[in-house]
Amino acid sequence: MLTRDLERENFLKKNGWENAQRVLLAADASFRHYDRLFKDNQTIILMDAPKPENPEQFVLIDKILQKSSVCVPKVYATDYKNGFVLLEDFGDNTFTKLIQNGFSESELYQKAVNTLIEMQKNVPTDLSILPPYDLEKMLFEVSLLPLWFIKYVVGTDLSEQALSDFNQIWEKIIQKIQSVDKTLVLLDYHVDNLMITPDNQCGVLDFQDARLGPVFYDLVSLIEDARRPVPLEIQKSVTQTYLKAFPEYQTLYPELAPLIAAQRHTKVIGIFVRLCVRDGKPRYLKYIPFVWGLLEKHLAHPDMIAFKKWLDQYVPENFRKEVPQIHE
Repeated sequence: MLTRDLERENFLKKNGWENAQRVLLAADASFRHYDRLFKDNQTIILMDAPKPENPEQFVLIDKILQKSSVCVPKVYATDYKNGFVLLEDFGDNTFTKLIQNGFSESELYQKAVNTLIEMQKNVPTDLSILPPYDLEKMLFEVSLLPLWFIKYVVGTDLSEQALSDFNQIWEKIIQKIQSVDKTLVLLDYHVDNLMITPDNQCGVLDFQDARLGPVFYDLVSLIEDARRPVPLEIQKSVTQTYLKAFPEYQTLYPELAPLIAAQRHTKVIGIFVRLCVRDGKPRYLKYIPFVWGLLEKHLAHPDMIAFKKWLDQYVPENFRKEVPQIHE
């Protein structure tokens, strides 16, 4: 059996990138990582996506986004069996880096929402090839809170009744979320995954987990970012821009957006603990108190009252205020 290094070198040689200088560009919360290759004054990105990653899904979504007028990296070569893809290099100007370097935050968020609007207006009508972001999937995601945060941070195993109560509460909330129109949702639409490309477009990255789901989901993930506070005036202006483009949602958005946000934040808290415990990536723990703050601001919503009571019983407030200490 070939080693991973040999598989990679064979793939690069086949596509004319053998002997290229290779520099680690990024590793994310998945098992994927990305290298920038340099050769003959040219650069290209190598996606290294070992199992259980699915680079074929990435390429599928890439094609859908291209048809939806979204700027995504060109795919130059693929090896689905071994998990390698060669991609267009968009450079280093992520929105996150640009904001840190003093670029107009408001302008970048407007670019982001305009790109989202274009995507949703131009997305193909038949998205049946996408996996559904449905009740079952959303319910599994929120279950990561008891499975990981409560088990490894609070340090308790919940009773079957407590877990049953949790599921019943969230089934009702998610059923309401699922009542809204469905579209292509990228699931991680935020400034870390958006770039200004060399030709000054808004480039989109990290979309391989896209699903057919609630229409507001990507807007919520943009303005309620789990890793950085988004100023309230930007949240308002971005939302106004979106609702001006989709006036049919003027009434429904304020009702459902807090529920979508709460589902996302509940999921993310569990994921960040799982990344530490299972995957050896403790750097995400530092964000958890901030995500708790995002979640708690939605607990006054009438549909969230039962979940607030459940949290108050099983997750004492002191566990929400500090960077978690993990109990094995």
